[in-house]
Amino acid sequence: MLEDQREENAFLPNPSKASSFSAKKMRLNKPFDFKKCFSRGKRLSSPAFMIHYLENDLTHGRLGIRIAKKKMRKAVDRNRIKRVAREVFRRKGFDGVDIIIVLRNEKNYNHSKCYEQINEIFSNLKRL
Repeated sequence: MLEDQREENAFLPNPSKASSFSAKKMRLNKPFDFKKCFSRGKRLSSPAFMIHYLENDLTHGRLGIRIAKKKMRKAVDRNRIKRVAREVFRRKGFDGVDIIIVLRNEKNYNHSKCYEQINEIFSNLKRL
């Protein structure tokens, strides 16, 4: 009987996590949102990355990532950039802004310094 109660409680949502960060809300998915951010937004660049950003009417920030397969051939490398960008975005806590990060030049991208490069450009954006 105790085991049955434990199993039932294991699948109940945790109330402390309900109000925390949501990965679904932070995504910039629709092509219209991408176009609007590219056309009306402002730009910030580093040697390896470019950020397009635009204020939105939401209470939370949204992140879009664009990495061309032509520039970064291996999916492992593209996914690493995406993971690091999402983590830095989550930690910086952007509110009310749409951000698109674009890999500009793969020659200036350093795989071992991926976190530092992305963190640097997001820090520059946070200062604005």
